[in-house]
Amino acid sequence: MNADFTFWGHNCFLIETDHEALLIDPWLNDTGAFFGSWHQWPPNGHLRDVVRKRCTGKKLSIFLSHEHQDHFDSSTLATFSGHPDCTIFIPAYKDKFLLDALHRMTLHAVELAEDEKAGENIQLRIFIDDSGINHDAAIFVNTPGFTFFNQNDCKIFDRLPALKKDLPRVDYYSVQFSGANWHPACFLLPDEQRRLVARKKVLSKLRNVLSGVKILEPRFFLPAAGPAFFPFLDPALNVGAGTIFVHQDELDKYLVQNGIRNILYARPGERIREDASRLPVAGPTPAEIEQYNESHKDVWEGIDDNFSPAYFAEVLQRRLALVAGIALPPETPSIAFRWGAGESETLVVDLVGKSLLYSREPEAPCLVLTASTKYFSLMCGEDRWQDIALSLRANIERLPDVYNTIVNIFLFADESNLAESVIRNLSLSKERIVIEHQGQKYEINRYCPHQGGDLAYASIDDDLHVVCPRHSWRFDLACEGMCKTSGMSIDAVKLAASK
Repeated sequence: MNADFTFWGHNCFLIETDHEALLIDPWLNDTGAFFGSWHQWPPNGHLRDVVRKRCTGKKLSIFLSHEHQDHFDSSTLATFSGHPDCTIFIPAYKDKFLLDALHRMTLHAVELAEDEKAGENIQLRIFIDDSGINHDAAIFVNTPGFTFFNQNDCKIFDRLPALKKDLPRVDYYSVQFSGANWHPACFLLPDEQRRLVARKKVLSKLRNVLSGVKILEPRFFLPAAGPAFFPFLDPALNVGAGTIFVHQDELDKYLVQNGIRNILYARPGERIREDASRLPVAGPTPAEIEQYNESHKDVWEGIDDNFSPAYFAEVLQRRLALVAGIALPPETPSIAFRWGAGESETLVVDLVGKSLLYSREPEAPCLVLTASTKYFSLMCGEDRWQDIALSLRANIERLPDVYNTIVNIFLFADESNLAESVIRNLSLSKERIVIEHQGQKYEINRYCPHQGGDLAYASIDDDLHVVCPRHSWRFDLACEGMCKTSGMSIDAVKLAASK
């Protein structure tokens, strides 16, 4: 009894036998995600009813890797609410946003712990990255006919060598290859700097994909978990040197240049097997985007704008109260929220002093977030701040242009995990390890100060940078382990040669 394996677009896969089905991250709609900013490419909303019918009459398991709207689509999940034998499996994250949301939808949800298994003939096993505001999970599926490791957006590249030893042979491997955040898309940067930043981030992502393929040695690689396209935003996001949202043709060129050719570029609705498509899908053309716009509505235009500056100040005070007892580094930047010209329309959060103030020209160090009142109206409601940020409808300026983790946590965390995320970042393990490069040994902090990636699995590039295996942060061994873009360090010490 072999299982059928079908790709339905973005990160949605369906594995099924005659009596059992496993559906992964179904995002099949015509309204997009993140308030209508992200849309599936190629479009797949017309396939939702086909998928639902394929699951009818079978014991259905749905796995949701995490709560981002391009993986957790409530409108698609609602179509399965009447299924008589449907269980939604989710990772047992410390934050219960996803579990609570499913319960409100009256769907039967079951949490799975790290390495926990579920299923019958289609068996699944998950691996969790739970690092506060950024949590995700990979899934390994074992069927009568094949195995499938879907890493989706999960940055556990530092764990892949150990998983390779523990898992059976991987037939199919999938992992996100396109960008998925607001930097540099929303940042006010000179065009050339934007292109350089985007190119570095794209290459970092592609190197991680290449590393995953080389470590796991799957029979076939299946690009998925992106890219989206942005029909109602700046056209430059869809194609060109200044975007991190690259498409399959660029991925294919990079992998082939590095000797990887066992790639299947399945289209939505295509069965995955050895004779699946080997031709990458190019990004949308201007004509295709125009045609899509004519047949789809811009969700953002229908969102109510009931912004109240006074209430927004209350929201910020509430978030500040959550970290009131946590001493932050004195160099932590403030955050300025700006919704128009004029002193009364810029509200500054002093994270160190735990206070709010109005200031037309906030002093450095500071991050300035400028957006419409509709954007800030959403920030005053029940929507998650990271979902609002991923709408890509704000402008960001950093003074100076240096990344700060505490600022990012304040802007992205839910209130339920804000304090814990800050504390976790401030209390990363100080374990030290010794690494070696070209006969020279260095002692460094084992864990990346960004989000705790294990640098025991880091690579060292030709410029003497330790490269984190999770998000490709680079730490200069020639400069005491400093990361120039963030000002953070792994405190590298060059060790004397042993006699």
